[in-house]
Amino acid sequence: MKTQFSIPLVFFLVASCIGLLLRWHFVSPLEWLEFPYWLHAHSHIMFLGWIFNVLLLAYIWHFNLYQAKRYRYLFFFIQVLLAGMLVSFPLQGYGPVSISLSALHTLAIWICTYWFFRDTGMLPETASHWFAKKSLILFAISSAGVLAVGPIAANGLAQTKWYYFAVYYYLHFQYNGVFVFGVLSLFLKLLEDRDYLQDHTKVKRAGRILFISLFPGYFLSVLWADPGWFFNVLGLTGALLQLLFVFYFIVLIRRIKLRIDRVAKVLMMISLASFGLKALLQLLSVHPSIARLAYETRPFIIAYLHLVLIGTITFFLMAWYIEQGWVKLRSGVCLTLVLSGFGGMELAMLGGSLSFLKKLLFIDATLLTGFFSLLLVIGMVFFVWGFFAPKSR
Repeated sequence: MKTQFSIPLVFFLVASCIGLLLRWHFVSPLEWLEFPYWLHAHSHIMFLGWIFNVLLLAYIWHFNLYQAKRYRYLFFFIQVLLAGMLVSFPLQGYGPVSISLSALHTLAIWICTYWFFRDTGMLPETASHWFAKKSLILFAISSAGVLAVGPIAANGLAQTKWYYFAVYYYLHFQYNGVFVFGVLSLFLKLLEDRDYLQDHTKVKRAGRILFISLFPGYFLSVLWADPGWFFNVLGLTGALLQLLFVFYFIVLIRRIKLRIDRVAKVLMMISLASFGLKALLQLLSVHPSIARLAYETRPFIIAYLHLVLIGTITFFLMAWYIEQGWVKLRSGVCLTLVLSGFGGMELAMLGGSLSFLKKLLFIDATLLTGFFSLLLVIGMVFFVWGFFAPKSR
């Protein structure tokens, strides 16, 4: 299986380099670069080629499904679709080819989800199994947002609030749902394999709180449109339930003395801290003025997405690779570059957007963000090299 898990890392590195290219475009504009097209390529490959690819492979591997040829054939087909997206999005954005490939990818995941539920239906439902199933269900739920974008645009409503409602619906259920439940499934599987987790019922009870929180929590993504006080109440309910889950989950695992690699431990702790910060920021966004400020200030949105996708999700997946024994980092250079790049990039984006922080920056915020983005990508290169280097085998 190690060979298969190399594929998401390749997509990860490519998506990171595209992200760095987009950041450089702000520093020194590239005339040939169609920014929205390349942004679609970056987001799709990071979401589907890196994060979801790892999760899907892990589900298949953890439940001994990869021996069935249909899973191997479907996984290969999915990689072909992702490679097609990597080429088509920079060329045409949301065009006929990229839309068709995205639709086929969604269909392929639906098929895989059906197989997964059927083939694991008779197994004892451990906590990791429960979270994996919910992750796949949430992928199907999130796809409704993507499917709605086409009809909305066809009716002349592109770039209206209805268009953004559909886009944010997809994003919300992906990074707050699919990805969070996915990494929790992988974390719980680590605990189960090492006999650290005994009470699966309490963990699943906590998971139900998080699952329920996602539905009212979606309305946090639309408060910028001033839909009315009722939706603020719904958003507040979702945010409070999410914080309740964070508290409950920490209580459940606080006494576990998990023996893991030092670097993996640091990455997991930052992942948990990032998730807690995400939950707190979502609670603050219930206030209408903060919701509108976040919507109107693009660096805030990018910083928040990176907090979730890199700080919470990617750092955990990196730790997970290390714990599988597939990546061996022989020095602290990789960790130093990754953490300083990530932290510096987040602070530079926020500092460049808040007037009272701009005075503290000695260098232009755009240039500073680009510099830290470069450090982050170099750190990611070290990490991927740690997987492919001969010494790591």
